[in-house]
Amino acid sequence: MSASSATADVSVVIPALNEAEYLPHLLESLATQTRPVREVFVVDADSRDGTRAAAEAGGAVCLAGGGRPGFSRDLGAERAVGEWLLFLDADLRLPPTAVEETLAEVAREGLDAMSCAFVPDSRGWLIRLQHRVSSEYFWITSKLRWPHSIGGFLFVRRSLHEAVGGFDHGIQVAEDQDYVRRLARAGRYAFTRRPVVEIAARRFDAEGLWVMSLKWIGIELHRLFLGEIRGGYFRYFK
Repeated sequence: MSASSATADVSVVIPALNEAEYLPHLLESLATQTRPVREVFVVDADSRDGTRAAAEAGGAVCLAGGGRPGFSRDLGAERAVGEWLLFLDADLRLPPTAVEETLAEVAREGLDAMSCAFVPDSRGWLIRLQHRVSSEYFWITSKLRWPHSIGGFLFVRRSLHEAVGGFDHGIQVAEDQDYVRRLARAGRYAFTRRPVVEIAARRFDAEGLWVMSLKWIGIELHRLFLGEIRGGYFRYFK
């Protein structure tokens, strides 16, 4: 077996709620990685649509008892044994070299954690432009010590995850941004331009480009001036 195809010491954790439609595509993209991962956990938050069956059919271990994304990620991390944790959203798709590129990036830059660039699964030029601008904004602000991530792709050394106490379960929206802010204080974090992963634009399709863009801006302004969003007053999820 070549070095590039050797199994990586990476445990994947995927929080899921009614993701039977999208989850098989993610698991397929994981199965075809040039650098296979060690294990995959799907943490199910009481889905009613066959998510568990889809997880098991895709070769993942399905864990019950999940809840909000941060809680589910922590629950999966407790079972993980890999040196690295890769938190993925169920509606993400990875290029075949994603894990290999990620490991190369953390080795080259001496990182303890990272997130990466993203594109939407849409051909609409406005949605693609919006995501490109957001991705570049995350890269620039992370360089300027205001770390950002996409919650759909978070790669972190397990020891660092444990050192910061995992996710803050009291945060209602953007818990991933708080998480990487704390990671960056305790270790070396970066938002990188590679790999580039594909994320679902389904919320934009459902609510519209401008509504979702305004929600993203509102979240950012709230975090900048008022702190993390801990109340139920900000309706990011329908």
